[in-house]
Amino acid sequence: MIVVLWVHSKVFINFRLGENHFRRLRRTFPDFTFIGCESKEQFLEALPKADVACAFRFKAEWFSKAPRLRRFISPTAGREGFPADMPPGVELEFSTFHGKIMAETVVGMMLSHARGLLRAYSLQSREAWPNQKLEPGLKLLAGSCVTILGFGHIGAYIGGLLKSFGVGITGVRRNPGASPQYFTHGDRLLPAARLDEVLPETDHLVLCLPATEETTGILDRRRLDLLPANAGIYNVGRGNALDEEALSDLLRERPLCEAYLDVFREEPLSDESPLRSLPNCLILPHVSANAPEYVDMFVDELIERLSSE
Repeated sequence: MIVVLWVHSKVFINFRLGENHFRRLRRTFPDFTFIGCESKEQFLEALPKADVACAFRFKAEWFSKAPRLRRFISPTAGREGFPADMPPGVELEFSTFHGKIMAETVVGMMLSHARGLLRAYSLQSREAWPNQKLEPGLKLLAGSCVTILGFGHIGAYIGGLLKSFGVGITGVRRNPGASPQYFTHGDRLLPAARLDEVLPETDHLVLCLPATEETTGILDRRRLDLLPANAGIYNVGRGNALDEEALSDLLRERPLCEAYLDVFREEPLSDESPLRSLPNCLILPHVSANAPEYVDMFVDELIERLSSE
């Protein structure tokens, strides 16, 4: 069994396989051959040997270079970097560990909103002691209502971490299915058709949606208007889901409402975007899943998957 791995980001050092990871893989699977690549050229050169391949992206024309390929295992959760259709006999698998990292990002965002940290930061250079201005927006995270739109692997993990803060969870997804074990009385899973019903009672709205035709513009101006005046909005899925112009208008009209955004319709976000200048909007440059443990978690999951070979 030959496994070819191109997990070497030019941008992020946390997204690079190291020799320690290869030692672990070879120790776990002594009969396998693992070939590490640090560039597209090396990856394409090694593909003809691959029974299994791992990379952040793959182009349809590369399949002609991989006659032995049976499985493609991506470190990513997003589908955008891959062909819509795989050749017969090739299984495409995406990783599911990202929620463990992203959940901590969302909890940080949510605590910032509930406890006034973003507002305090925006005021600290302009006012000496803005305690009275902060008071109207302060609230407890405990007892609040959190709606997670896109309750897959990532959304479910975010919900599990939030439960330790005593929040109520409403998960929204296309096919509700079974509830996770951590659900308590009052938590629920709902189909997307009932989203409008839950938005008016949502203190915190978390978007964890993939980029599809169905999700494009799902949080539009009409739905944003359904949220409470002091709601927190957090997007860690894909930027296509949120109407950025409508959100900008909403944040101007509702100073106690805040948005914490890690993803955008176009990335990098334009310098001219009004979101950049709003004091109640925090912008992250698509790093909610970035941590030194990223590749360790990928290797954990890869070993579990390769154990079936």
